[in-house]
Amino acid sequence: MQSTLKKLIGVVLLSMMHVHLNAEEGLDAEKLAYFRQLPKAELHLHLGGSFPKNYIYSLSTKEQQDELEGKLKLLEQGLDYHEAFSIFQLIGRIVNTEEKIQKGVEALCVALREDGVSYVEIRTGLKDLGNGLEEYLHAVLRGMESKVSAGFTPKLILSLQRHSSLESARATIDLAIKYRERGVVGIDISGDSTIGDIETIYAELLRGKDAGLSYVVHIGESPREADQLKLLEMLQPVRVGHGVHLSEEARSWIIRHSIPLEACLTSSVLVRMIDHYSEHPGIQLFRQGHPVVFCTDDPLLFSTTLSKELLLAHELGGLSLEEAERVAKEAIDFSLDRSCN
Repeated sequence: MQSTLKKLIGVVLLSMMHVHLNAEEGLDAEKLAYFRQLPKAELHLHLGGSFPKNYIYSLSTKEQQDELEGKLKLLEQGLDYHEAFSIFQLIGRIVNTEEKIQKGVEALCVALREDGVSYVEIRTGLKDLGNGLEEYLHAVLRGMESKVSAGFTPKLILSLQRHSSLESARATIDLAIKYRERGVVGIDISGDSTIGDIETIYAELLRGKDAGLSYVVHIGESPREADQLKLLEMLQPVRVGHGVHLSEEARSWIIRHSIPLEACLTSSVLVRMIDHYSEHPGIQLFRQGHPVVFCTDDPLLFSTTLSKELLLAHELGGLSLEEAERVAKEAIDFSLDRSCN
């Protein structure tokens, strides 16, 4: 505890720069500054919901800014899981060229570094902005590559959804395999978890698995999910995201196989998966010795940072300062980049 207090004293001056903002939020500014200076791994972050707000505003009309502010305020008050997806559509209309994507990735990497993130796995589905899916991928990779440094390593996870078409899945798997040497480390199954049947694209997912791709899956976002155990057994994911509404069979499978859970606390509260941070199953699993990592999900949408999520796990989730610090340090062990863990 003494060593922890010494570290806290060492970052007091840094914390003073953030006192006003976090006093309003009810957070401990000194402890937030402490978490900012810790090297951290961000393992669950979606590009479309993570562009820095100042970057989005630099591209937006006044009408778009007002619309975005309105949606973000609704989200702050708590928004239904399904309604929250509408915000991505607005952001997609604003960041709508490969050049804007690249500059947005660069801005995101700068913001992550400022928060003390040393390793990040950015997730994005491939989009055709007029020049094909591969050019979109090039834009994301160029943005990432321009910000690589000795203290910052960005990697990329390509996203598919349960209702993705066979054509989309085939193209995504092809490009993930092709660009592994440039930082693509795996495939994410995300999107609205109550729509679609994974069987439709399973043959392509299996092809990617046979080629050595790793999988992470969103599971337990809605109690209406009907494919949890099937998804786990089919893909044998390296990590699972959210895990709030798990069936007994899925929970048992995850525990039995020691699959790390990506807990996104603020996200889960604001889209009404849970009522309070302490109710997140990730907190309960952590207490049982199960591997858990804290993540932001969408820092723009949920007005959060990884440092803030760790502080919330401590202040509202019940983890001691030492426990939250240990979780932050151990997160890199669960990365998809085997050279880092």
